[in-house]
Amino acid sequence: MFGKLNPLWTMVQARLAEIDHDLSRKALVQAIRNVTRGLGHWNATKVAAAMLARYPHCYLVNADIMGFPGIALAEYRTCATDDVPLVRVSEREAAKLMAGRNAYPIDFQRYGATLVAGDGVLPLPAAMDIIGAIENNGWHILTVDDARRILLGRDMAHAVNACLTTRNTWLTMVENGADRIGIAESLFPFCEQVIATRAAIIVIYTPGLPRPLRLWRLSLKWIMPPLPPVA
Repeated sequence: MFGKLNPLWTMVQARLAEIDHDLSRKALVQAIRNVTRGLGHWNATKVAAAMLARYPHCYLVNADIMGFPGIALAEYRTCATDDVPLVRVSEREAAKLMAGRNAYPIDFQRYGATLVAGDGVLPLPAAMDIIGAIENNGWHILTVDDARRILLGRDMAHAVNACLTTRNTWLTMVENGADRIGIAESLFPFCEQVIATRAAIIVIYTPGLPRPLRLWRLSLKWIMPPLPPVA
């Protein structure tokens, strides 16, 4: 009887190995696709468009101006959110981005920056929505607001629901969501860095790689400079 089972078990093992290989290959293909998508959005125009889609307001800063662009901080601090994005774009790009929006093109040319009305409405996305966007889209512009929501969602003292692990330890739903796709080791330190510097980054999800390498960061300081302090 056992002799008859041996060939069957060998076939099962071979098939499982094939499935594992296929899944690993699929994950690496997805990782390459995500890197390509992330790099494709790593430019000023697409970053500005993404911020205008997500936020009620965005400051466009004139990258072509001679000297230092001026930003009205009193106006900045009266916006609906304390972390209004600032994005450096050329005059040509700005004209396209401001078309049909409430903005002040003369201020953009004369002083070097202008507040532009965006399409976003408050409240901003929840932590699990941000993690879902990273997984589904493969990349995400991680802003100061995003980082704050993720770290707040990680705080067990403020958690609405939590998971009890097999080791009888506790995880918030945010920790569990990040751990499920293997980015917890990188995501939370990235969020702390974003908050400390007040500078957004692009993160790229690369499944198939070892866990510490499943989330990569790209600096946006030359596109989105660090935000000013808020009183």
